[in-house]
Amino acid sequence: MADAHASITAHRLTFLFADVEGSTRMAEQHGSLAAAAMVRYHELVADAAVRHDGRIFERIGDGAFACFSDASAAVAAAIEIQADLAAEDWGVVGRVRVRVALTTGEVEERLERFFGAPLPRAARIQSLASGGETLMDGATLDEIGNQAPEGTVLRFLGEQRLRDLPGTERIYALVHTARASSDDAPHESGDEGRSASVAEDEGPIRVLLVDDHAMVRRGLRGFLELIKDFDIVGEAENGREAVAAADRLAPDVILMDLLMPEMGGLEAIAAIKGVHPEIEIVAVTSFIEEEKVTAALEAGASGYLLKDAEAEEVAQAIRAAYNGEVHLDPAVSRLLAQRLRQRRDAEPVEPLTAREKEVLAQLAKGAANKEIAYELGITERTARTHVSNILGKLGLASRTQAALYAVEHKLV
Repeated sequence: MADAHASITAHRLTFLFADVEGSTRMAEQHGSLAAAAMVRYHELVADAAVRHDGRIFERIGDGAFACFSDASAAVAAAIEIQADLAAEDWGVVGRVRVRVALTTGEVEERLERFFGAPLPRAARIQSLASGGETLMDGATLDEIGNQAPEGTVLRFLGEQRLRDLPGTERIYALVHTARASSDDAPHESGDEGRSASVAEDEGPIRVLLVDDHAMVRRGLRGFLELIKDFDIVGEAENGREAVAAADRLAPDVILMDLLMPEMGGLEAIAAIKGVHPEIEIVAVTSFIEEEKVTAALEAGASGYLLKDAEAEEVAQAIRAAYNGEVHLDPAVSRLLAQRLRQRRDAEPVEPLTAREKEVLAQLAKGAANKEIAYELGITERTARTHVSNILGKLGLASRTQAALYAVEHKLV
C-alpha cells in the first residue's frame, strides 16, 4: 500500500537508450571474454552519462538506460559513448557496436522509476538503428536549438511510423565519424538531407556493403571487421536499399555490386554521388566489360574490383577511395591502358597549359584535390577547376582515365 501513496514528480527529461548489436552471437562465440566486454561497455556508457550530468537509471542485459535534465548534455554523452567505444581495444571480441536512441518528453517519476510516452518511444527509435548509429527524435533536436553539435552531421530520415505508437516522429541520424564537406551549410530543421558542417574525424572508415548475395556480404564483413580502421555500418541487397542506406548511414566508402535486382549498381552509384558527392564508391563485379567499367567511372566510382580479388586488395581499395585516390583491379587497369594506347599519338583538341600538365602529373600519382592544391600552392577549388578542364580538353570521363593518359603519354 505504501507504493500507492508514494509521491509522483513530473519531469521533462531526455532519455538515452543504448544496447549492443549482436550481443547474443558475441556471447556464443566468446563466452567469458564477451561477458568482460559487456562489463566494460556498461562502464563506458555510465562514465559518459555521469560526465554529462546524467545518470543510469536501469540496466537490463546489454541495455543501458540513462536520463538527463539537459538535452544538449544527453547528445554530448551519446557522441562520447560512440567515440569511446570505437577507441576501445576489444581484443578477440573485435568491436562492440552499439545502437543509441535519444528522445525528449514529459514523464512521471515514482520510487525512482519513470512512466510516460518517451520511454516506449525511445525503444522504438532504437529499433530503427544499426550498430554504431545514434538516432534522435525531432523533440530532442528542437530542444538543442535545431543545430547539430560541432564535429557532427545530422541526416533527416523522414517521418517514421514507430511500431505500436500513434502518428509519426521526425527521426534524425547523428553522425560523428563520417567525413563531410566543409562547404556544407546547415538547412532549416525538417529539410531532407539536413546537415551541419563537421570537422575531420580520426575514427574508423565507415563502410557500407552492397551485394544481392548474402554470402558475399557475410564474407566481406567477416574479413573487414577484423581490421581495426574499418567500421561496417550496414548492408544492402540492391541499389534501391543502397541509396536509402547512404542517406541514413552516411558511410565514407561503399562497396557496390553492379548487377543487382530492383536497381543496379550503376544507377545506384549515380544516384548516391548526385546527392552525396563526399561518399566514395568502389564498384565490384564478377567480370570485366569495358562498357561497364567506363560507365561505373563516369557515374562516379573511384575504384573497380573483381569479386575474385584478394581480401587485402579489397582493404587497399577502400583505403584508397577514402583518401581520394583510385584503386583499379590490375586487369581493369590493363583494359583501360589498352584503350588509351590506341589513341596514344592523338593530341587533345586544345593543348593543356603548363599548370594543367602539373595537375595532370599529380592525378597520375593518385592525388586528391586537396593534395594537388597543397603540392602546387593553389586553392582546392582551383585544383578542382583544373581537373575539370583537363577532362574536358582530353575528352576523358574520369580522374582514373586522366591518370592513365598521363602515364601513357609519359607526363610523369
